[in-house]
This record gives sequence, C-alpha cells and structure tokens, in this order.
Amino acid sequence: MAHTAFTFIVVAEDGTSHEHHTRQRTGAVDALLRRAVGGPPAPIPLDTAHLAAWCHVGGPTVGRRPNPVARLLIARLGGAQLPLAGPIAVTGVRDGAAGSLTSGQVDAVLAALTHCR
Repeated sequence: MAHTAFTFIVVAEDGTSHEHHTRQRTGAVDALLRRAVGGPPAPIPLDTAHLAAWCHVGGPTVGRRPNPVARLLIARLGGAQLPLAGPIAVTGVRDGAAGSLTSGQVDAVLAALTHCR
C-alpha cells in the first residue's frame, strides 16, 4: 500500500504550544487524528469549507484540561467559542473529508494562532 504525506497542526492540551506534523499514512486519517487528540476524534464545527478541526470525543469527561488557546483559535477560524478541552488537531478538507493541509493553510492557521496567545 502506498504511503501518503498528511500535514496537520496540533494545539497542545494546555494551549502553550503547537506542533506542525507531516506524517506518512497508509490508511484512513482516523488513526492519525486519534493519536493527535488522545482518543476518538470528534469534529469541531467551523464555518469554512477548506479547514476541519478535531478534538477528543469525551473531552472534559475523560479528564482533559481546558484549552483556552484552542477555543480562541477555533473562533478565529470561523467556529463558535466552545469550551474545548484537551489537544485539538486542524486539518484541511478534501471531498468532504479530512485532508492534508496545504502550505497556504498551514500559514493561515499559524497566523491565526499567533493572535490567540
């Protein structure tokens, strides 16, 4: 099976840092998202067709700490200011599903992130 590069950004659970990842994947994106958010991924609603955001489906109920930076970032990316907990991942969207971020999307998300700290 061919490997495909997949680029995404993770904002740490406490919001003090972020990581820009490019991983090789052979299957579904779900496994990468599960590792990034620490459990089953749940979509975070955004008002944009080209970006998607993900959090742990259980969030605070599984002991995740509040993530105020993620809350602000999601609002800057077109979502509501939701009470988010734990790490979040931001991906691109291709054909209605999670896809790799383009370099322009990485730049846009990192620019939005600088205003959240």
